[in-house]
Amino acid sequence: MKKLLVLAVLLLASACGIKPTPVLGAGPAPTLRNPVNDGSGTDVSLYFLHDGRVAPVTRPGSFPVTVESTLSMLMAGPSLEEKADGYTTELPRRPGGITVSPGPPATITFSSPIRPFTGAGINQLVCTAIAALAAQGGYAVDGTIAVSAPDVQLPYQTCQA
Repeated sequence: MKKLLVLAVLLLASACGIKPTPVLGAGPAPTLRNPVNDGSGTDVSLYFLHDGRVAPVTRPGSFPVTVESTLSMLMAGPSLEEKADGYTTELPRRPGGITVSPGPPATITFSSPIRPFTGAGINQLVCTAIAALAAQGGYAVDGTIAVSAPDVQLPYQTCQA
């Protein structure tokens, strides 16, 4: 009985008197981003289709890489090796400029019409742009990007990879 009494006294004495507080929100969870650099030697992630699903392909970058140059590589289609591995694209090869404004919100702007692009093709663009922005230390707010062209203004798109 005496041991039980001592244990109860110790438990009461160990209470510090601080009242519990509710969980406080501290904003969104941290994300991993590469430090900002000039793009030299940066690996490039391009999103092509593999078995009907959007999948990343990594290419080494040995020159300064920009988001625009990454999207131009995407528009050129998969390499012969990537094609042999089963990668395809839904993006037609077409001339015309592509610009990306980091935002917020980030926006891909085409100087030529994009109406013939499929949903899978738009998804390839969005996933590649988000990866390219992240590689340069940028980000897309809420993981969304707007797509704009002379013939269409798409609502915010997310990467469905």
